[in-house]
Formats: sequence, C-alpha cells, structure tokens
Amino acid sequence: MPQGYRRTADDQRVFYVSPDGAFRIGIKSTPPVAGGPPAAMKASDTAGPDTNPGYRDNTVVRTTHNGLPAALWEFTWNGFTAAEGPRHTFDLCWDENGGMYDVWVSAPVGRLGEARSHFDAALDSFVPPA
Repeated sequence: MPQGYRRTADDQRVFYVSPDGAFRIGIKSTPPVAGGPPAAMKASDTAGPDTNPGYRDNTVVRTTHNGLPAALWEFTWNGFTAAEGPRHTFDLCWDENGGMYDVWVSAPVGRLGEARSHFDAALDSFVPPA
C-alpha cells in the first residue's frame, strides 16, 4: 500500500486510508457465491442506493483479472458527509484459490486519475492466499 496509509480492519474487510483521508482502499475475502463475481457485483449494485448516499453513474461489467473471470463495478456517490463531497468507486471482484476477492478504491471525483493509479497498484500487488 502507499506509504503513510492507515490500516484498519473489521470482520470481513481490510481498509487502507490515505493520510489526508481522500483515498480509501478496501480488500474483502468471502466464500464464492452462486453466479460468481458478476452476481456478487450485481447484488452490490442493486443495494447501492441503500449503502451509498446519492448513488449514480453505476455500471457492472464482466471482465478478467489475472486471466480469471471477474466483474468491475463503478459508481459515483455523494460521500458520507457534505464535507467529504462527491466520490467515485472502482471495485473489482474475482474468484481465485477457492475464495472470492473484492478490491476497491474510493476517492474524490476530482482525483480520479490518482484513484485509478491506486486501484491498479492495489490489484497488481494483491496476492490471495494459496
């Protein structure tokens, strides 16, 4: 993860937050679900308005990650507070080694280039347990 990011965790996810709080990187590991990553991302997309205030500009597309079937979910939302402002999230989900993995980055709408760079770096450096 980028230098200076703060690590936190809950029962299913690990989060890394930039020193200024602008960038959030998350990693989640769960058992695979019926329908695979596309079904998981479609379910998250359906719940988007309930979990992300001002949910909009949402897409879920099938893709691959390291040659494995995957799904990419992107969306824009208002952030959790007015001070936080509009945010965009990139979220990739795939099955590997018997688990389903989900890596995402959330960032201010005005900093999408940096967000995409952090997202690509997180995906390139994440190695699921064997």
